Amino acid sequence: MTAARHLLLLLAIQLFFVAPNSVSTQNPPAQTPMAEGNFRPCTVNPVLGNASKAKPQKKSKHPIASEPLPACLELKGEAIEVQEFLQSVVREFQWRVGESRASEDTWSFLRYLDAEELEKYADTKVLVEPVQFTGGKVAVLVRTQDAGDGYVRVQVSTHFQGNGKSTDKFSGQPATVWSLNSKGLLEQELIGALQTRFKHAA
Repeated sequence: MTAARHLLLLLAIQLFFVAPNSVSTQNPPAQTPMAEGNFRPCTVNPVLGNASKAKPQKKSKHPIASEPLPACLELKGEAIEVQEFLQSVVREFQWRVGESRASEDTWSFLRYLDAEELEKYADTKVLVEPVQFTGGKVAVLVRTQDAGDGYVRVQVSTHFQGNGKSTDKFSGQPATVWSLNSKGLLEQELIGALQTRFKHAA
């Protein structure tokens, strides 16, 4: 009995040290493809041309700060692939959109916002007078451009309009539509979706 127990103990020790080695040989750690090189910060980020340059704006009682640069990302891929992917993202997000227009290097659309969404995405606190907003809309422009070395530059810019009335009882303006600046959140939602998608690009 003592010899048999001793033999069983030796076999158990052998299995303990040998089995893990055999398993690790059969199943090596998975090699995760590197994300580096699939996208990068923009090497340049020119301001997108828009209607604001066409006419000088009249001075207003409720001036707003200058609009920030578009959100920008350069990634390896094709411009048409970028547009198709972002269109699928907008459908997945179930945004209320309209007036969609697409060309070879641009895609524009309107997104309609309720009051809560407007406050989330636009800076509604910069006006000189208090305004009660009921909703609004945002014009979104996506522009793609060849950046060289197999990269395409993607720029996302927005222009917000809020619907509401001034609550200033003494000097409130009769305006019901107000231009607002972006907080940058909506643009980053689209840029973030691109980063997630192209992180796993081949």
